[in-house]
Amino acid sequence: MRGRPPAPQLRVALYAALLALLALAALGCRIERVEEPGFSATPRPEAGEPRPFRLGFSSLPARLDDAAYVEALDLTALYGDLLLIQRSPTWGEFLPGVEPSEELREQTQREARAIEERNLTLFYAIDPYAPADRGRLAALPDGYAGAGLLNPDLRAALVTEARFVAGAYQPAFLAFGIEVNATFDRSAAEYEAYLGVYREVYDVVKQVSPRTLVFPTFQYEQLLGVTPWEIAHPPRWERLEEFGERLDLVAIATFPSLVHEVARNIPADYYAQLRDHTNLPIAFAAVGFSSAQGPGGINSSTPDEQRRYLVRLLADAEALQSPFVVWYASRDPQFVSDLPIELLRSSGLLDTAGQPKDAWPVWADAAQRPYRAPSAAP
Repeated sequence: MRGRPPAPQLRVALYAALLALLALAALGCRIERVEEPGFSATPRPEAGEPRPFRLGFSSLPARLDDAAYVEALDLTALYGDLLLIQRSPTWGEFLPGVEPSEELREQTQREARAIEERNLTLFYAIDPYAPADRGRLAALPDGYAGAGLLNPDLRAALVTEARFVAGAYQPAFLAFGIEVNATFDRSAAEYEAYLGVYREVYDVVKQVSPRTLVFPTFQYEQLLGVTPWEIAHPPRWERLEEFGERLDLVAIATFPSLVHEVARNIPADYYAQLRDHTNLPIAFAAVGFSSAQGPGGINSSTPDEQRRYLVRLLADAEALQSPFVVWYASRDPQFVSDLPIELLRSSGLLDTAGQPKDAWPVWADAAQRPYRAPSAAP
């Protein structure tokens, strides 16, 4: 970075705020009410050469209410092919001896119907760990405070929930574990326990929904050892090898404006180097780049830099023949407007009022290109 580096405390605050946003998303809005007759799909005009990757957004809403959640789904349907739903486990619904409630079943049915109405491919992610501490399980039920995945009840609950999700949604893609290399960095013992549960989840999902591709996600900047809030280290490519044959693709979460002040400073082989370490498809499971300058010199991003990064990202996805690209926040979330962290306020391709930024036409043009799946894609 140019000039004086940001204070370590500010870097930590930036990352903590980003994790707060991810934590809110992981709580998972569900559709409580959908006005009939629901969404009417309008065929999207097609223009340009086919693209090999699906485009999508997460279900992160601009506001924390039902209407904003439905708006997020609608925007994804109009300008994408794929929806990411990322949630913490619903532990209390799946502990041994407990049957999922009728309310959960009804909400799931409504949500599955809404996704089908919009003709969206579903990428469902189960995120067991707290985003602010990937070594600690999130939102544990009463009586399990401080427990980890060596606890047999919690292991069983996760496997049962994965079976429920696979059966109810039949998702094309299912991530079990988010940014799991961060779990290893926090607690090697908990990571080993997670790997054991992952193997069980992989097998049960394949039994219920054989066509679903199953994988974890990796936090890419932390995998490379370049995050400013961690001690620098060589890339830990060995994390990719620990899943053996139970890994259907390599999926990364990447927020490079946390590290690089401008898009042009990102190394040319930043994503291409992944191909040296895996023969599996490489997917972009959650991506973001600031469109505004952060406090204390964290970055010097602008709307044009965000646009530059998106152009670069889509070119890399094309070169890698990625199965999908998910831009995490389609719109700047209003509910973090009180945080002094510009990255969170400006990571969307639309602003809080829904107005396009410089990068939006790049996305909209890419969305008009017809998706043509490689022959082996689901």
